[in-house]
Formats: sequence, C-alpha cells, structure tokens
Amino acid sequence: MRTLFLPIALCLSSGLGCVAAEVTLPLDLDGDGLLGDVEEALGTDPENPDSDDDGWTDGEEYDENTDPLNADSKPYTGGWQIDDCEVEATGKSVGDISENFSLEDQHGEMVDLHDFCNRVVLLIAAAEW
Repeated sequence: MRTLFLPIALCLSSGLGCVAAEVTLPLDLDGDGLLGDVEEALGTDPENPDSDDDGWTDGEEYDENTDPLNADSKPYTGGWQIDDCEVEATGKSVGDISENFSLEDQHGEMVDLHDFCNRVVLLIAAAEW
C-alpha cells in the first residue's frame, strides 16, 4: 500500500512550543474511490480501478454491496439497491426464508434472491403446456 507521508509541526496555543509529528495518509492511486488501506483489506488492485474488469469501478461495487473481485457480481441497475446482510434459509413454507437462487429480471439482469434480504420479494411464475 502506498501512502502519503507528511511531516508537520504541531504548535500549541498555550505557549509550550511546537512538536514534530508524522502523518501517514492512504492514497487512492487508481481513482476508484477506495483508499489504499481499504483496497488492501478487500484484496483489490490499488493501481487498477476495476480489479475484475466488469465495467464497474471497485469503489462503485463496494458502495453497492457487490464483490469487486468477481466479474459476475456487479451493481444492480434494475432500480433496487442490493442489501448487505447474511441470510440463512429456514424452510419452504409460507413465511420461511427460501434457499438462494438466481433468476433473470425484467431488465435481463441475473439477480440473486438473497441480494434483496431486507425486502419482501414477490415471485410471479407462469407455465404453459
């Protein structure tokens, strides 16, 4: 991780004099909105704004609760924000939490059911024989 090192002097108004101090600031080298220490924690490339080459910057994916290291995980443009929470399936009865699955939405995007974990999701299905 690259950082900006700033030697500064802190001067107190009480007349005690000045004291040397060092300040180290993480940088956003690739302009994706994530500072170097965040990129290091996520495992993304601090010199590439789009670590998974999916067309979304690492910062956009982080802000939208998607995985900036997985090209199949990208912000949902269908109008709803993806939530950041862990969901555990509880069963298959009314009121239970279903196993996670992916479906194509009306915009042609693949979405996971558990991405909408803090919302009521109405699934409409039809069949023709």
